Amino acid sequence: MKKELKKQIVEELSNEFTKDVSVFYADFKGQSVKDLEKLRKAVKEAEGKAKVVKNTLARIAFANNGIEVEFEENNLFVWGEDQITLAKILTKHAKDYKDTFKIKGAVIEGEVKDAAYVEEVSKLPTKDELLGMVAFMMKAPIAKFAWGLQKLIEKKEQEQ
Repeated sequence: MKKELKKQIVEELSNEFTKDVSVFYADFKGQSVKDLEKLRKAVKEAEGKAKVVKNTLARIAFANNGIEVEFEENNLFVWGEDQITLAKILTKHAKDYKDTFKIKGAVIEGEVKDAAYVEEVSKLPTKDELLGMVAFMMKAPIAKFAWGLQKLIEKKEQEQ
């Protein structure tokens, strides 16, 4: 790889791997191209990005943002702003392909986390799920009030 290309990749990754973005890394040894494309498609739908990058270049990009991370072997990097959705996608992929795909860790809000942390994050509700819960909770008192009014109207009609 030419030096100019390496500099360009490091610059792009340095701009992408900020503290506002969650970056996950995983071992993909043994994955078929079809399996990786399936994962990349799911990540893209979640407005994330996935890329295989040399460890040295990724390490430099993180260091440019003040984050020290060590990597071993080949890694697939997945990043985006919605850490919960991406963690869910990666965890599901790891369960579906447990022999060929293994989550190694993540850098979330500038802190290095292990695979167990990623597993825990994947169990949290997404932003859309939380909004649905809030909407349901807000709707419940109104529905009960409407039900009470309806019963009152029915009672008054029966009295007449």
